[in-house]
Amino acid sequence: MFDPATHCGEVQLGLTINQIKVGDTASFGKTLTEADAYQFSGIIGNFNPIHVNKEFCASIGLGKRVVPSMLVASMVSKILGTQLPGNGTVHVAQEMEFLQPVFIGDTVTCHVEVSGVDGKAQRVRLDIACTNQQGEVVARGESEAIPPACAKGRP
Repeated sequence: MFDPATHCGEVQLGLTINQIKVGDTASFGKTLTEADAYQFSGIIGNFNPIHVNKEFCASIGLGKRVVPSMLVASMVSKILGTQLPGNGTVHVAQEMEFLQPVFIGDTVTCHVEVSGVDGKAQRVRLDIACTNQQGEVVARGESEAIPPACAKGRP
């Protein structure tokens, strides 16, 4: 089993369990491009035509290609690993509900908010809401992470 306490090198680490409070927030936004969708599809091998074929999308009434849902969900991992809690975090669980499609060219912003801190288990629970450029919620869910156990290297 991974023990974050044994991985406290000289890298600047994120917040420890004792530094995180319910209500803490972080967010990350990105305009999802054709290159993003193609690269993600290639990495995971998902060449569903709704992601890569304009003509197919037009023929079924979508009009535009849809970004893979898990690409949107992956934006949460970026937040957890670099912002809240930050470097050294282990992302252990995530549950997402995708409410509407995200199309190539949409700007998606994912927000996380700490909803629970379990010092004994060294786990943080976070609520997730991802919105598009119109402010519509496109995905929501929950995540769980193990923050770094030490703050060695932090200023």
